[in-house]
Amino acid sequence: MKQPGTILRRDDREYLLVEGGYDAGTRAVILLARPGDPRVAGDPAQRPVRWGTQGDWVPLARWSPDGLRIPDERNVASKDFVQEVLDGYLAERKPPKVRAWAGTKGAGFASELHASLPMGLAAGCFDTEAAAAALPEVEQVVAIDNLGMFLTHLVRQGYAGALWNGARPVFFCVDDEGDLQFLRVSPGEGKVVMEILDEHDRWEPYDGAEAVEFIDNREACDQRLVTALGAKPPTGWPADGRLWSLGVRGVPKIFTSTEGINEVRHAVLFSNEQAAKDWGEERAPDAQAFAVDDLTAFLTTDAMAGNVAFFNPGGHRAHSGLLWSDGERVVLDSFSGFWKVEGREFEPIDVSAESEPEPEPER
Repeated sequence: MKQPGTILRRDDREYLLVEGGYDAGTRAVILLARPGDPRVAGDPAQRPVRWGTQGDWVPLARWSPDGLRIPDERNVASKDFVQEVLDGYLAERKPPKVRAWAGTKGAGFASELHASLPMGLAAGCFDTEAAAAALPEVEQVVAIDNLGMFLTHLVRQGYAGALWNGARPVFFCVDDEGDLQFLRVSPGEGKVVMEILDEHDRWEPYDGAEAVEFIDNREACDQRLVTALGAKPPTGWPADGRLWSLGVRGVPKIFTSTEGINEVRHAVLFSNEQAAKDWGEERAPDAQAFAVDDLTAFLTTDAMAGNVAFFNPGGHRAHSGLLWSDGERVVLDSFSGFWKVEGREFEPIDVSAESEPEPEPER
């Protein structure tokens, strides 16, 4: 989704001004010119920017509250012209309308773990300032005047989505052209209402005519989870180290799931018995839940040869992971990296160090 810029004509030439930032403190205005404009130094290696239906452009300058910046020194001769255009544009623009409110917390925004957004943190967005200020440990309330840019910022910062007024998840998606789209889902009586954010920062009904798909932002989401939760194993690991699986007479049932373009054969492990039963009720009605007290023995049985185990499958990324035995230890792959597991004890594994070749002995 590209919000439309404003086209101005000067000396029979067209210029495009595009707003950036999501509030008064982060606001920016980018000035672009048509390719071939004599005010812009030519650079054959620089490809024009395609800005939606408004065509191709090349960047000339950028304004922010910190001042004017002309990235290419060869264009400094056009500074007076650029300043005049930007001053006129800023003088004519009315203060933008506040679209939402959010609260800052630490190095990011106040957020939470939400089942609808299992890949990571859901940043809180609200219709009122008071609701944003009421979140726990909020340090400052931010008035968002460019909602599309704010949600784009959340994507870049590794949030899995947003949560509107504590109840309506906002999913981060891409369309057929690879542009970001934002889909808000509102639960209702007997139906679900879906809305998509348009280029004018308005929520419009979404009927599925425009194909979108959820983005896979897992690596950035994992980094944001570590920032919020710390570099520690998944939360909810049972205090006694006992896990629960599904199978027949203690032999784990093997499932097949698709991960990207690959099929993965796996057993399942859960933090508690009821979670195992609930998950298997539809997926494996003939299997029974059984306790796993010796994880190493479980992962090295004949039934598990060449297979892995999903820990809390379908659960939130903060509470789940992937387990296997490499012949010497039990390895857990989680949002915070790789861990060696022994009962209730976890030891981080430095994969980069293990992949380095061993030094040759001195001769």
